[in-house]
Amino acid sequence: MEIVNTAFRLFAEKRYDNVQMKDIAEACDISKSLLQHYFPKKIVLLSTMLNELMLSAFIYSNEQLTNLLPEQRTMIQMSFLLRTLDENPKMESFIKDIFENPELTTELVLVSLDWLESIGVAGETSVIRYAINFAVSGGMAVFFKRKLLHASVEGIAENIAQAFYLLIGEDRQKIDRVYLSTAKYNTDRYFQQFITYLHAHATIDLSAEIKI
Repeated sequence: MEIVNTAFRLFAEKRYDNVQMKDIAEACDISKSLLQHYFPKKIVLLSTMLNELMLSAFIYSNEQLTNLLPEQRTMIQMSFLLRTLDENPKMESFIKDIFENPELTTELVLVSLDWLESIGVAGETSVIRYAINFAVSGGMAVFFKRKLLHASVEGIAENIAQAFYLLIGEDRQKIDRVYLSTAKYNTDRYFQQFITYLHAHATIDLSAEIKI
């Protein structure tokens, strides 16, 4: 975890492409060969971070929002995640690197798929996977250009969630009702609870990248 945390800090500060394995080894005060014993390639490190970050965020939902429908939890989670990126430039830069790599985007989709299945989102696995891929990839492309497009974070989060549920066959009226029922959670109070939880429970040290 010391290696993962050090590499995460370097990736967040300097961008993935600008960090070499020797830089990570030097920052950890270990040899490059020892680093590669645990993480043979840089992309393995980034994949590990992605899994740890996504699972920490999803565990929040599993522990704090258990009384809500799967659809509600999904919409709240998307709003929280996008707001976190919007308010923390280092995290946005880190996640942007993920979406510029098809292999890591696939990894993110698989982690999300496991979570959706675990909370009871109904549908064929292949259909859910394609729906995640389309809704999230397209939605994040808009998110990264939100200033140019004058698009709000809330609107992008809503569109990602709505696109996903429409693609797996949900009724639009039901989706609208679910979205309205999540409105109270998209407030500073609930968002701060989410951030506080991440700082306390995430396996990766987020103290420098996410403001509490």
